[in-house]
Amino acid sequence: MISLILLFLKAFLETGVTKQCDKDKENALPKYLYRREDGRSVNYYVRLTAPTSIQPFLNKKDHSFRCSTGTADLRRAKVIGAEIVAKKRREWHDLHELAVKPEVSLSTPLTKSLIQQICGARLNSWLHTDNKERYGDAGLDDELLREIETFCKHTDAGMRSILAQGRASSRWADIVEAVDDWSLTLGYKLEQTDPLFPDLIRAFAQSEKRAHEFIAARNNGEQPAEQSMVPQAGTCLSSMNDEFIAYKSKLVGPKPLSMAISIWNKFIDFKGDVLLDEVTSNDVYRFFEYKLFSAPEKWSQKYVDGHVKRALSQMFSLARTKALMKGDNPVGKVELMPKLAEAERKKRENPRFPFSRAQINTLFQSEWYAPHSRQFRGKLGSDLAARYFGPLIGLLHGIRVREFLQLMTSDIVLVDGVLCFKFQVEIPGDDNQAEQPMLAKAGQVKAAIALPGRSVKNDNVLRTISVHPKLIELGLLQYIEQRVQSSGAQVPLFASSVPTPGGKTPMWGRAFEQSFLRYVRDTLGFGKGFGSHSFRHLFEDRIRQAQAVAVWPAGISQVLSGRQLTRDKDREFFRELGSEQEYGNGYQPAALLPYLERLNFDDMSFPTEFLHWAK
Repeated sequence: MISLILLFLKAFLETGVTKQCDKDKENALPKYLYRREDGRSVNYYVRLTAPTSIQPFLNKKDHSFRCSTGTADLRRAKVIGAEIVAKKRREWHDLHELAVKPEVSLSTPLTKSLIQQICGARLNSWLHTDNKERYGDAGLDDELLREIETFCKHTDAGMRSILAQGRASSRWADIVEAVDDWSLTLGYKLEQTDPLFPDLIRAFAQSEKRAHEFIAARNNGEQPAEQSMVPQAGTCLSSMNDEFIAYKSKLVGPKPLSMAISIWNKFIDFKGDVLLDEVTSNDVYRFFEYKLFSAPEKWSQKYVDGHVKRALSQMFSLARTKALMKGDNPVGKVELMPKLAEAERKKRENPRFPFSRAQINTLFQSEWYAPHSRQFRGKLGSDLAARYFGPLIGLLHGIRVREFLQLMTSDIVLVDGVLCFKFQVEIPGDDNQAEQPMLAKAGQVKAAIALPGRSVKNDNVLRTISVHPKLIELGLLQYIEQRVQSSGAQVPLFASSVPTPGGKTPMWGRAFEQSFLRYVRDTLGFGKGFGSHSFRHLFEDRIRQAQAVAVWPAGISQVLSGRQLTRDKDREFFRELGSEQEYGNGYQPAALLPYLERLNFDDMSFPTEFLHWAK
């Protein structure tokens, strides 16, 4: 009996132990489940670590995965957690199959299209991940939503820092690492020394900022269009630089071309290197507004209304013509321009004033006309002819500074016995019987030297006009004879006009133009608004004085100064030109000479003759 009781007791005890073990086993937490220690949530969470084989293809924050089961009931949490774990492990397995590839050994050179592809894939990845988390089976609980909001704010601040500070940002190393990781995920091995790598960093930062702004809007209950996150195909703004240079360089000189490119690049700095079709009229308007009112170096109203608006319009027009964008030209839709107040507008004007008689005489008596002055170094220190004849040609002909600084010795020609300047862009030969280069005798014409191309403002500059007799009186002909004998009949008239070799934007006569501007503005104290163009304004005033005595035949003054149309304020002095201006060769130099001689410069105290002056 006792033995039976002992056997029953043993069986009872063993059954109790088994049940307790089963109960303990049932209540045990799987390794992937946990509860928050801060007590902010009673729900169970799943926590997993990504396999080391795919960690290089994930952002560091994604190496550890955490997701709420949405329940405090352990039994339910185990079931839901197991489903979450299985789903996440399948996802990592798929990523392993797709993304883990043999190590990329060759570097991939960056291009604008590759940058767009890398950043576009990044945006797509963010959209896909957010859709799965937000609209999947579990959704986002309050805690996870707060964590996402914090992460978005942190990321947005970091990307703003990158975009504002570049390499100086404390987040620069982090984003470089993120870019490297993401590029490897896509199968690209990039070099940080690639010239376009900073562009990729900036574009990547913009993509990250854009993605987290999108996610933050969703967190606030808004429903931004998913299309705003889908990378679009198209051409970036920066791609238009090469297109525009190839098109415009055939039509204009380096100065207007570089000005247009500079304006375009400033617009890219303002808007970002987005797709052409993403730019709206409001973007253009805000750029104009920024440059007028807020930029550190503010532009004038005239510059914005003219050069800036025209440059942007031509860029977008070329893009539309070459089918690089589908939308309308956004500049054409800017129906109203931002405007400065009248007082501020006048303050920012870059005025050009005519020289007065007193200023001209001051110049002729200044150190500019002291041949042995040590004040002038470089090209103008040795090219006395440019210092001597440059201001004189500007005064007596009103010619734009770069026009006469591009003259070759072969551009000084005789037409029907009249000494002339021939303004052209080609380097001429000596086979024109009507216009013979001066002193081009046998054995004196040397081979043309290699020079950058010449350019003019417009076709009206291309003309042949008689040389003012005062220049001949002051020794221009004797100087040309010396220049031809020493250097040849087909060399620059002034040696200092030749651009310095190797420059990015070679420009004829830069040495003279810049030195003269600084000299009259600063050294002589004439101030802002005076420079080489002041001769042209003075020349026009002398034409008006001559016209007050007797009206000239139609078109004479335009040919002399290289202008096209008569301004309204001058119409009382000139007979209007009709369609006849398009026919024939125009006025011959012999017919122009008497009118040139009518311009009165007797109130000027001219320097002595050149050869005597230069001794």
